[in-house]
Amino acid sequence: MRERTPWQSKKTPPFAAIDQTLSGQIWVQIPGGHKWLGYFPIYDREFMRFRNKQPRVLEIGVYRGASLMLWSHFFGEGAYVVGIDINPACAAFDQLVPNTFVEIGDQSDPAFLQSVIDKHGPFDLIIDDGSHVASHQIASFNGLFEKGLKDDGIYFVEDLECMYWGHTDEFRDAPITSTDFFKMLVDVQNSIYEDYTYHDFAVHIPGTRSDYTAIDIAKSIAGIRFYRGVALVEKSPQVPPLTLHI
Repeated sequence: MRERTPWQSKKTPPFAAIDQTLSGQIWVQIPGGHKWLGYFPIYDREFMRFRNKQPRVLEIGVYRGASLMLWSHFFGEGAYVVGIDINPACAAFDQLVPNTFVEIGDQSDPAFLQSVIDKHGPFDLIIDDGSHVASHQIASFNGLFEKGLKDDGIYFVEDLECMYWGHTDEFRDAPITSTDFFKMLVDVQNSIYEDYTYHDFAVHIPGTRSDYTAIDIAKSIAGIRFYRGVALVEKSPQVPPLTLHI
């Protein structure tokens, strides 16, 4: 699995990731932004469920406002898009287009995140495209997932490649990387199996238990997916696992 073989890329147009995706076609019309081309098929696949349904979207990281415009156009009329950034200059992009707003603050500050939730949330979609620093990404998830994300919402973290750059440790400032943290959520999601046996979950055996204890966040993690450079956590109320032997 670790064997390395040649792998080539084509760096001249056309690019299928742009030409064959709605998000890509919108993005190339907007100046002032930069993205990995591989993100556009992911955006279309994962975010299309919110299109034309007036979602509330929070994006961490404003930069030059290009993403605010992307999400406003991608999600359609009635979309409510909020960007947060630590750079005061980004306030200039507040209401860049209708129903887009910018709040200035630190993505790792729980009090600031709660103030954004109180003012604009909760959100259908939260995108972390901010500092890419491990401690910040972990703090943002901890501050936003429970109270800031609606049930059936998506928490989306970009640029996990920063956890792998070999030339700098500026992004890996925590005891674990962001990737390690989101991989750990797989264990949290399945942790109930550590405390109970197969028969405890059986519905075909009379008298088996119906009450359990579980890590609280596991009760709302519906799914965890990894793409290259991306982690995605779906939020939805869960029930304890059950098994039926017929």
